Amino acid sequence: MTAPAPQPAASPRVGVRLASLFGQTGVITRETTLGEASEPLYNEEASLIAGWADKRRMEFAAARRCARGALAELGITDFPLLPGPDRAPIWPEQVVGSITHTDGVASGYCGVAVASRSLAAGLGIDAEPRLPLPTELWPSILDGEEKRAALESDDPGECARLIFSAKEATYKAVYPTLGRFLDFPDVRIRLLRAQGLFVAEFKASVRAIAPAAGPLMGRFLIDHELILTGVLLPRSTSTTTQERLSPRAIPC
Repeated sequence: MTAPAPQPAASPRVGVRLASLFGQTGVITRETTLGEASEPLYNEEASLIAGWADKRRMEFAAARRCARGALAELGITDFPLLPGPDRAPIWPEQVVGSITHTDGVASGYCGVAVASRSLAAGLGIDAEPRLPLPTELWPSILDGEEKRAALESDDPGECARLIFSAKEATYKAVYPTLGRFLDFPDVRIRLLRAQGLFVAEFKASVRAIAPAAGPLMGRFLIDHELILTGVLLPRSTSTTTQERLSPRAIPC
């Protein structure tokens, strides 16, 4: 493995938005725009994306830039972050992590969150533009209860987008444990808007393969341009991470 050249002056910002999702749970975050100057990739990474479209190359590079900064805080350096056969990133063995990016906002957005596997069994984040979810997508994403919640909210389209994002973050958090991708009907999202929280409840399709799969609590943030969601999957031996995401522990 050949290490990249020294990092330029531009570097990913500590994830202020993402950090607010997780409070004091030990999650390390970084975020950046898609247009910021990128440090050179490792040879393995550069070879992988040769021939990709510019947009995908930009997203890939931004994610690696953020991941390096976050992993360095865990004492992990010189680690090429490559995708596995399922396209999910292959994180260091002792780490759980998640990547999200969107070009639906000015300059684009990329965020990365990582945590020690001693703290959590899974981690999922998602970023979406603060735009209404097109109504033609509702039937494939929302169940009847979720649709009613969206329609009863002050902004149905934004609420539907939030539910979509919460499902995406949940899927990412549980995938390493389940070993299979979930579909939108597999999870129901219940929003606790005043607290900035949501509860992800697994339906029978998931409990059939994972009987112990109980509800997960997640956190969301909505600012002037983005909807951000985050979920931690606690280790079976500890509920600490979920307890720290409770309304009592996170300022709202």
